[in-house]
Amino acid sequence: MLEAIARLPIEGREVLDVGTGSGILGLFCAMRGARVTITDIDEGALQNAKKVARVLGLHVQAILSDIFSKVQGQFDLILFNPPYLPSSTVNDRTIDGGCQGTELSKRFLAGLPTHLKADGTALLLASNVNDASSFLEEYPQFECSLLAKRPLFFEELEVLCLRFRENLAR
Repeated sequence: MLEAIARLPIEGREVLDVGTGSGILGLFCAMRGARVTITDIDEGALQNAKKVARVLGLHVQAILSDIFSKVQGQFDLILFNPPYLPSSTVNDRTIDGGCQGTELSKRFLAGLPTHLKADGTALLLASNVNDASSFLEEYPQFECSLLAKRPLFFEELEVLCLRFRENLAR
């Protein structure tokens, strides 16, 4: 995901890092001059990311939020590196993505139209374990292109670039 973000012009843009975890994606964007909001459902993760931001001399806004539940406004770039491993019971919310491994990605996509600017971009990490093309069909308002991919062990990770289709842009 970092390699994909590095290719984008983000200086001065409003960036939202959903489910920030360690904060690495949002902090990377802040280092490149973006105005960054990070969110996570885990208050400890947010506190750690804010501490790293302070050490690096960066400013990020942090919001305790489940996906978009507490997020206000619209953003130029929205990032989501979701838990995506399929599981019948979610024992570790940092990696378990639900039954098909796509539950959180689907919730992200459902809320995306409200928070993505009409000319904005969203980056979503997916795995070939999830068959992203099948669940993306449920969201025809988005054009989807492959921005980057990398084979790892038993899977291939993909960074999907989502934009509103021109004829459906708000």
